[in-house]
Amino acid sequence: MDNYAGLIEMGFFYSIAIGFGVWQWWKMRRELKQSRAERAEREAAEQTATTTSAVSSPEASDRAA
Repeated sequence: MDNYAGLIEMGFFYSIAIGFGVWQWWKMRRELKQSRAERAEREAAEQTATTTSAVSSPEASDRAA
């Protein structure tokens, strides 16, 4: 058993290190997905606001006439 103590310790250490790395990667992907969705929603709202304000502005009605 003493011959394998170092291997067991290395196994524990590397499994914890790899597990932490995978957890960080998973967390980063989740946060990126959320921030990209928020940005797309914000850009869509800005695009809608820009289109709506351009159509309803007095200058637009003057140009249409």
